[in-house]
Amino acid sequence: MALAGLYLLPTLSIGASVSVSVDDLTDALFTAGREPDAVTRMVLDEIEAQIEQSPVVLANGELVFTETITNRVVEDGCTNTTVQRVDTDITLAGTTGISIQFESLFDPLSIALDLSASVAAAGRAKQNFGVRLGSCVALASDTFDFTATGPLRLQLDLSINLNPVWIDASTLQIKPTVTVDGQLREGQITVDVNDSLLRSLIEDFLQSEVNALLGPGAIEREIESLQQRIDTQLRAALNDGNSDGALNIELPDSSDEQIAALYELLTPRARFPLTASFIETYRLSLLAALIVDDQDAITEILGNAAECELGGILQSAIATPAMYELAGASCVAVDDVTTDGIYYSDSSCAMPFDFVQTDLAAFCVNALDSKRLGNAQSNTSSLQKWTLSPGNTFELGVLGLRGKKQPFSQRLQYKAVQNDAGECALEMRVYASSPSASNQKTLIALHGGSWQRRGSGFLGVEHMATHFVNQGYVVFAPFYRLIGSADSTAACHNASLSEITEDTNDAFDWVLANQQRFGASGQPVVFGQSAGGHLALSLAVQRPAEIASAVLFYAPTDFADFASQYRNGEYNNPQGQRIIEAVTGSELDGIDVSSALIQQNSFPAIIAADPARYPPVYMLHGESDSLLPARQSERLCNSLSGNANQGPASVGASVAVVSRTISCDDRGSELHLIGEGEHTLDLCISPELCLAGSPASAAATGKAIERMLKWVESPADLVEAPAVSGGGTGGVWWFLWFFILIKLYVKKMIRNDSKC
Repeated sequence: MALAGLYLLPTLSIGASVSVSVDDLTDALFTAGREPDAVTRMVLDEIEAQIEQSPVVLANGELVFTETITNRVVEDGCTNTTVQRVDTDITLAGTTGISIQFESLFDPLSIALDLSASVAAAGRAKQNFGVRLGSCVALASDTFDFTATGPLRLQLDLSINLNPVWIDASTLQIKPTVTVDGQLREGQITVDVNDSLLRSLIEDFLQSEVNALLGPGAIEREIESLQQRIDTQLRAALNDGNSDGALNIELPDSSDEQIAALYELLTPRARFPLTASFIETYRLSLLAALIVDDQDAITEILGNAAECELGGILQSAIATPAMYELAGASCVAVDDVTTDGIYYSDSSCAMPFDFVQTDLAAFCVNALDSKRLGNAQSNTSSLQKWTLSPGNTFELGVLGLRGKKQPFSQRLQYKAVQNDAGECALEMRVYASSPSASNQKTLIALHGGSWQRRGSGFLGVEHMATHFVNQGYVVFAPFYRLIGSADSTAACHNASLSEITEDTNDAFDWVLANQQRFGASGQPVVFGQSAGGHLALSLAVQRPAEIASAVLFYAPTDFADFASQYRNGEYNNPQGQRIIEAVTGSELDGIDVSSALIQQNSFPAIIAADPARYPPVYMLHGESDSLLPARQSERLCNSLSGNANQGPASVGASVAVVSRTISCDDRGSELHLIGEGEHTLDLCISPELCLAGSPASAAATGKAIERMLKWVESPADLVEAPAVSGGGTGGVWWFLWFFILIKLYVKKMIRNDSKC
């Protein structure tokens, strides 16, 4: 086995090829007495003992197969031949060898035997000649000596295919098949008969006998027979108690020793070593990938794990909420929770709740697995139990977490959709200051991800949830079905935009029906980033009387204007083009702007017809956003005052200031534009890695988000907004951009390391 560098961590290559020749074996046996390794000596001694018990002789450094036959009748009848004695020596050439090639369980195990030998046989035979006249009448007899000599070379190939299938994380099923093939490469055995009156006839007869035993046809028949015997024995063995002819291999439960051994194997050269808890969580997946040499799986597991755990370096040491437990008759505070179970949220231990731990490794397992994230059928044992998610503690936005308290979170299922691919079980995340919170307000947070992914927006929601919970909100974050098949389970794939908005409407109904049991009440605020902002605005437009306000970060709000910009040559971002084409199911060149889908998602035109009907809106957008032009938010701002094309926001104008704050109506709606801001401008890993732009631009973005947290309390109280603002530190971020930047950072470190 050899280690090969893969991404941040080494991985294991189990491909192996072993070849042993007769020369290798005889040399080893000859020097066995001087072999220093006791185990090797024991093996060689055993081989020598087996040779002594077999017809094979080790003589003068050669392996010789010796056989003696006496009184063998080879032809019967009135004319008959009896071999009185024949001594045969088959000397194996030094190049004779066996080779075994094994790459992985997914590849066949190949065994090849290349047998080269010289045949030398000498014997004496007697032949009786007669005729049948009612009974045999002897005419004559002859006794003669003969020899049979010549080279013999046989190639035999055996291929064993295990056909492995992982039927679950701990069970490997194999259905082995064996294929035998071979051919006689050389077999020129010459028979020579001495001292016989019928020499040529006897030679022809003996030669035909040799050919019948060692000729190509005979070898082919022997191989066919061998194949049949192997197949029969294999079926008998596999079908013994298992009717499907398969063998299930159960991997053992992990032990501390196994975890330690796997940890040593995987992390000797890791720049950011994986934690032992991650190794334990992923033990079976890693072991399976190593066994079958699935390099792609190993790269994905270790690479993603390293990225996620690297994020732990940037975790903020924010305060954790108080938890209590009973110690005898006393209710005591728990400083370090190490076990799952029942705890209490109050110092008198009157309010119990069920708690399950989520360390960074477990968080990464779920956050990076597209089949788990947002899937309520995954890890069902943790449903409706409170936890503390590491995602709420990453210090990666322009708005810092210092002084904040980590919220509790809980997973639930709010909806299930049955289709031909199975059941799409949609998850709801709930974030609260306490499992027994009360007198809280309600906020619904919708993740981004181009309506096609979950991971790219999930942590943006988790980060902002910390800020909202500390403002007195219970945050409800639903997952929804997705367009395409890039993320989630098959049952949640290929949704239409109308099906996605159906999910968010059902999520909204669920929140209204369940908010009180989490200590919240009142009309919800809806919040979303990018595609999540579109869905939040869609709710506000469809159900305006039920929503307090909407907060939209860099949201697509006007499909018709987007298509018009593209047709006029004013927009040429290929990524954005692909996104809108995936959503509409049509190429931009051929989009029907009058279609129901386009019109229903061109919100400025809808709102402008009756602005007072809709709740106030807070918008944040970067004026340098190359993916989604800021004019989307500018037109929405204008529509709130009655005309999407003109109003308080100068649509498409280039203003050389750090930031602008625009009052959109007399009910408190605001648009905050950041001059240098790109898409996902609220992501900031360090002062030099902010998508808001320069440190001054990042500070302005932070101030805009701080203002938003005050604005949601009462938009009307902040109607007198300043025209231009700047400075600050803070914000929210996108999971996808985080990992892109982390990858760039890690690759840079690897390049620097390789130069040392």
